[in-house]
Amino acid sequence: MKAIGVQIQGSEIILVVLQKHTDGSITQLNQSTKFGIADHTSNQQIRQFRDQITATLDSINADFIGVIARNASTSSRMKSSPVSFKLEGIIQLYPSREVEFVWPQSIVPFFKKNQLTISPKNKYQQDALELAFMLLTK
Repeated sequence: MKAIGVQIQGSEIILVVLQKHTDGSITQLNQSTKFGIADHTSNQQIRQFRDQITATLDSINADFIGVIARNASTSSRMKSSPVSFKLEGIIQLYPSREVEFVWPQSIVPFFKKNQLTISPKNKYQQDALELAFMLLTK
């Protein structure tokens, strides 16, 4: 089984792919990546992002895809980037698999009861890795 954890930060997405093997071990695949858009007003860049995320998700063929939900608060301290909602919508429209949104508040209790048995290849991948791990082991 494979799971993809996605974290959206501003105009970038961090995508971590984990695979659970028949012996129960979990490994991070090299398909884990980070990409985004420089100009969210450019139709060409939005289409390019859509095509890139669709091709990436198609090539991985994961059983589970999860996105860390972000706060839509109007408070300036807690507000997510408007571009991030555009990226989220594009990911959510992926036609081949359901995309699940998971609140960070539900990830924390999961790891109070379950141990993370893998470390990310890069520090910035931690949150997306935790989500993918949770999707594989819940």
